[in-house]
Amino acid sequence: MGDAVAQVRAAIGALYGADVARQKEANEFLVQHVSTDAAWSTSLALVADDPSNPPDVQYFGANMMYGKVKGDWGKLPEPHRGPFVQAVSGALTTLLQRPASVLAARRLCMVMAATSVRSGGEATDALVQQALDFAQRGFASGAVEGVTLALEIQAAVADEVGDQRFDVKTALACALVPRIVEVLATSERVLEASVGGNQSSLAGLRSAALHAALAWLRMDSGGGGGCVLSPGQLAQSRRGLVVGALEAMAAEDSAVADAATEFFIAVVQPGAPESSPAEEAAAITGIVQGLLSHGERVLAARDRVATEDLARNVCKVATALCERDANAAAGAAAWDPNAPAAAPSPEFLSLTETVLRLTESHERPVMEAAADYFLMLNTVPTSQRHPSAGEPLFRRLASACLNKAELPADFTSWEEADEDRDTFVRFREQILADLLDNCQAQMRSGYLAEVGAALGAASSWQRAEACVFAARVVASPLRRDILEPSTMAGGPDAEAERSSAMLEQLLGTVGEAGRAASAAGDAGFAAIAGSNVFGSHPVVVESTARMIGAYAPWLGGTVRGHARQETVLMYLLCALRVPAAFRHASHAFRSVCARCAKRLNDANTVASLLDSVQKTLPAAPPKTAESSDGKKDDDDDRSAVIEGIARVIASMPDPTAAADFAKRLAAPVAARAREHMNAAANLAQARLDLLGAEVRLIAAAVRFLEFANLVDVRGVIVEHPAIATLSAAWPTLSALNAEPWRSAPEVVDALCEVYTRCLLCAKTMAAPLLPHLLEALRDAFVAHRHPSCLDALAVAVEVFSAPDPTQPGASRVRDPNTAESFANALLACAQAAHASLSQSPIAEQADVARATFELANKYALFAPDVLLSSPALQPLMGAALVAIGTNERDVVRAALGMLSALIEPGRKAGSTATWQNGRVVVDAWVTSAGGGDALVRALLSAGGNNCPRHLLRPVAQLLHAVRGRYGQITDAWLSSAVTDPSFPSPNDPCDDDARRVFCELATRTGDPLPPQRWSAMVVDFFQICRREADKDALLAHQM
Repeated sequence: MGDAVAQVRAAIGALYGADVARQKEANEFLVQHVSTDAAWSTSLALVADDPSNPPDVQYFGANMMYGKVKGDWGKLPEPHRGPFVQAVSGALTTLLQRPASVLAARRLCMVMAATSVRSGGEATDALVQQALDFAQRGFASGAVEGVTLALEIQAAVADEVGDQRFDVKTALACALVPRIVEVLATSERVLEASVGGNQSSLAGLRSAALHAALAWLRMDSGGGGGCVLSPGQLAQSRRGLVVGALEAMAAEDSAVADAATEFFIAVVQPGAPESSPAEEAAAITGIVQGLLSHGERVLAARDRVATEDLARNVCKVATALCERDANAAAGAAAWDPNAPAAAPSPEFLSLTETVLRLTESHERPVMEAAADYFLMLNTVPTSQRHPSAGEPLFRRLASACLNKAELPADFTSWEEADEDRDTFVRFREQILADLLDNCQAQMRSGYLAEVGAALGAASSWQRAEACVFAARVVASPLRRDILEPSTMAGGPDAEAERSSAMLEQLLGTVGEAGRAASAAGDAGFAAIAGSNVFGSHPVVVESTARMIGAYAPWLGGTVRGHARQETVLMYLLCALRVPAAFRHASHAFRSVCARCAKRLNDANTVASLLDSVQKTLPAAPPKTAESSDGKKDDDDDRSAVIEGIARVIASMPDPTAAADFAKRLAAPVAARAREHMNAAANLAQARLDLLGAEVRLIAAAVRFLEFANLVDVRGVIVEHPAIATLSAAWPTLSALNAEPWRSAPEVVDALCEVYTRCLLCAKTMAAPLLPHLLEALRDAFVAHRHPSCLDALAVAVEVFSAPDPTQPGASRVRDPNTAESFANALLACAQAAHASLSQSPIAEQADVARATFELANKYALFAPDVLLSSPALQPLMGAALVAIGTNERDVVRAALGMLSALIEPGRKAGSTATWQNGRVVVDAWVTSAGGGDALVRALLSAGGNNCPRHLLRPVAQLLHAVRGRYGQITDAWLSSAVTDPSFPSPNDPCDDDARRVFCELATRTGDPLPPQRWSAMVVDFFQICRREADKDALLAHQM
């Protein structure tokens, strides 16, 4: 025994030492020792009052003992339990006399609680009584240690009860709750001793007293989550606890103040059985009066920093009260919903005023704490509130929010700011945004009037930016009010009109800044920084651009908005020259162009926009920068500008003019791509990222060029604008399709995006370019295995397929030459993919495998005649079989999709001649050696082992499809696989009974399970194999 204790002490010393190797060795020894029976006596020896046991060793011993009780109490022989508890109690009493050993003593309290709870209600009740005796003796003698011990044990018992499973917790709570009033007396006496500023020796125990009291109040035997006693019951039985806790909220010790705040937040929440309405109302009123007293104290103080914690805590408790009964906070008849309407509570109205004044006078943390108070208040219909809780309140709140929304006065950039960007952005975009949304709902048109007045009086760019932010965050409700006005007679329509007029005035000022900056040429906003707030600082420009984007639907959907389109676009074009504003300006430009396209699509306007964009658009993607909203975006934001112009071009009535403008839009982009190619002597020197970015801009240029009517003004059918654009850029694109450029994924992925966008826009009108596209995609993939080539090919086969009129339910590529081109492309790509997947593990080229199987699936859906007649089909099925055994999520999903489409194409499609004749190849593979048998084994093994969890049902459904198609032979394969004793894994085989029951259910021919239940049964079996479910999960399927 002595040697073992010495070894453990030495190991603890090594664990706390600096030698990493010895730390590892010591940790392994201690972990092993804890699992032995000797740990019981060792832990007792370590907590003994012995010079060999310094405080850290005692704490380690107490912690070891706690873990041992939690994990192995049931293994300790019954005769040893009583002596063990007595030894712990003696050690605890001794340690309480040693201030340095307080942490170990607290841990021993938890040990005592853990042992009693595991010994049943009687033992737990006895420990509670022991704690009460400790407290009584401590109060009588003035010994703080006894009271400390009592509080620690009380809290530990309640916490330990809460950690038990529901039935044990319920039984213990039912046994202990009747003593709650008696137990709370300890906390009450501690808190009462410090009321009125008394410097009692018990003052240092207030945090522990509040924790113990709250732990017992939360010991809910019903499992509802509320407190055992309601505010009324608590005030009637332990009024001193409530009074003392209220005073503790103002304690200088933040731990005490926070504990008191948490106490009241929990106590006022609904859930406990209430006493009479009068008692509940009196108790709540008492708490409100206490908060008002604290609030007045805070507001009377000159030092806002020193009183911030108390202000925040007052707001937290006030918010909990408002959540309990928002009607009362709003001045409506409240506590008893069945009572007749009564006069509003003056205390609650005063509390609302106090909370608002605290948010006005203090910094952000107080506003954060009070936010939910006002949000809950606004859930009460305005007609049911006291007048002071309506528009006047929220007008003041909006002003307070505006003040809190300002960036620091010394702000230059987030890199240099003391302010934490993420914290500030979260506060503005979540908390203030919600509050301002509620303010606008109350103020209606008055909201923009207030923001506009504040903007006009702004004395700093920070103030101006905050006003712009305030205008932006209410864009959604404002747009709804204006664009979808209420049909009720009277006010709502008038309010919407006033809001629209104010918005016109606001954006008119923005437009004036845009016109002036545009007239200033290269100087831009710098020329008007001192005369127009919207050009006063790059951050203001960025915020304004973001606001414009938010109101794009208004610009395009109202007459007043139409009047501001031109100058607002001027502003955005100038904002594109401000690096800090580029991201939001580009996205806003796209939004405005999309919403206003039909008013911008005359040739002169489009030409002007094109000229302006080509002058302002950077020659390279702007450097990724962190904007004022705290976001990083690695995408090329120039594409948003290109897409905006493309949306306008796509709305032009004349497709010939649209094609000309689209060519003009793409020409400088193609030219820059060619410059990047020419600037590099070889591929290693090329800026492939810049080259790929330019090619993606061409994709952005054709993305929205969808034209249903290709008849020009002369009545002649003309070339599709997307095809015309692609044709114009083809010299550059064809050069990139060749070596060495097509070896670079950055380039080929961008090219495939161009082809995909063009195919989706032009559809079958892309037929003249299709042979070139198929050749480029095929050659690039065969040479370098770019998955994006297969993705683009899959889009092409879908675009060029059509329902077969002779075979309802089947699709095909109608043109024989086109079908042959698709067949050649499939064969070449499938052979290249198969060769690649055969040479190295699928996990190392998962994207190639995923794209290959998805391509085959698309062929099965849209060109089944091509796939079923292709020599590549059976090798693809073999590769899919191997892929199912991996844990690559996308690969397994794609492989399952392909095989499912081949084995079960659907009732309607499967009955067509295409599938009836073509499935001979599929059937031959399934019935061949290494085909169906291997497939069933692979599916079962994957489901029971490593298949991604969300794909278990598709695996089961594919198994059902195989069984439905091939009948009894599938049952033989299935039984052979599952009856293997090592299924699904030799290291972790499934239970014999579960495997037997599964085989019976899966192969049952008499009264078979319906398809959906069969699949559900298979999934349950997979979960049993994975140890995620018990074998009883199959019982329901046997009934």
